[in-house]
Amino acid sequence: RLTHLKKGAMLNVREEPVVNSRTVVGRLPANAIGIKIKECRYNSYDKEWCYVSYSMGAKHIEGWVSSYFLKAMSEEEASSSNLVYIKHFLNNFYMADEENFLDKLKVFYAFPMQQYMRDKGVNRMTLRSKKVSFYKRWPNRDYRLGYVKVLKRKPDYVDVQATLFWKHWNSKDDQSGKDIQKLRLLHDGKGFKVLAIKTLKHTVYPKVVEDENLTVATMPEGNLLEGQYYVKAGSFLETPNSAYLGRIVNLGYNYTIDTIEQGGNLFKRVYIGPFTTEEEVTNALAVIRQTINKDAYIQINRN
Repeated sequence: RLTHLKKGAMLNVREEPVVNSRTVVGRLPANAIGIKIKECRYNSYDKEWCYVSYSMGAKHIEGWVSSYFLKAMSEEEASSSNLVYIKHFLNNFYMADEENFLDKLKVFYAFPMQQYMRDKGVNRMTLRSKKVSFYKRWPNRDYRLGYVKVLKRKPDYVDVQATLFWKHWNSKDDQSGKDIQKLRLLHDGKGFKVLAIKTLKHTVYPKVVEDENLTVATMPEGNLLEGQYYVKAGSFLETPNSAYLGRIVNLGYNYTIDTIEQGGNLFKRVYIGPFTTEEEVTNALAVIRQTINKDAYIQINRN
């Protein structure tokens, strides 16, 4: 796993074991785990570098990184029952579906599948056919993993429930929504494969109509509740227009506008919430990043 990086930071992966902007071949997120090391050696500056291999969805990154940023995973972290390890696999699993990931379905699925949505005993060619049809309808896809809960642990598999926020679009239409899915993850000693997947609940969000003339009542300024979760959706020099606030209301959320002084300027910060549990705010964050602000983040009011 990676270490010595700030949350949200990225680590450059290089073609050669030396710091040079021309050698960058990819980047690893600070929370990356399950990184494979092929070899390590010292460069001409007597600094140890390692050649690593890492999968991100359908993509595969290989190259050199300084060993300073690498840390061995503990037995608990590497365990198939560890929630962090499960989330890591699911993030890659859903991220791969954003691309036309057809020739390598065997990387993520175990065939024949016990269940794929409503069908049972699905083989690789059947699943490929389903994917081709879906990808043609929605050539652009975005998926965000929300709350994940372990339902059952067995020596060779794990049952989990996952909340998935999605957005599909083509040149003429778009849809977004939320699915709650149950997955059986088979563990073969090296990693997971999806043996069964079933959608427990499918929600399609109503489309938001932008209307500059929409009148939206604002919440009291500075009314953040102590100990509650919020999603910070944006910071503005002026109160956001009604169209922006209307998008928040149409999604079914409350919001608060907090005014602060910084650098001699007054800023209007928009907080969506409150949410009482981590599960609620995590699920809301995925929706807000898709529909309001991709850089939104969670904040707990401790005042």
